[in-house]
Amino acid sequence: MMLLAQATTAGTDPWLLAGFVLFGVAVIALSLELVIPSAGVLSTLCVLGLVGSVVCFFLHSALWGFASLAAVLGGAPFAIGYGLRLWTFTPLARRSVLHAEVGEPRIAAALPLAGSEGVCRTDLRPVGRVEIEGTVHEAIAEDGFIESGARIRVSGAESGTLRVRRMAAP
Repeated sequence: MMLLAQATTAGTDPWLLAGFVLFGVAVIALSLELVIPSAGVLSTLCVLGLVGSVVCFFLHSALWGFASLAAVLGGAPFAIGYGLRLWTFTPLARRSVLHAEVGEPRIAAALPLAGSEGVCRTDLRPVGRVEIEGTVHEAIAEDGFIESGARIRVSGAESGTLRVRRMAAP
């Protein structure tokens, strides 16, 4: 209030000063939102500050109002994009975002040929792991459930995954 009273006595329009103060509050709230987890409280304060600043600029004059509206609508996407880019380097982002590790892709030629025999290393329900010639592969059982330790035969491959069938007991 004291700042507004001083602005009035100095000949400055208090609405203009209030518009700049609210815009500053919005910028500070957006900056804090990037580093402090606030469940959206700071981003809501940012939006309210921007709306309030535009309203104050309109109350000062239509020219200031339209200029501030254009600046907010035109600059907000860039500010949000730049803020998200900066956010990825913060400790909060490193704790929040999962890091995926991508393994080497399987080469279809490295899969065993149809007719190869092996052993189930896990239960196939219908997906699991089988061992063929000392190498473990993902497999899908064509005939439902195959328990771990059962003998299997490769019937084909599809999208890098083997299709297998249980071998008849000797």
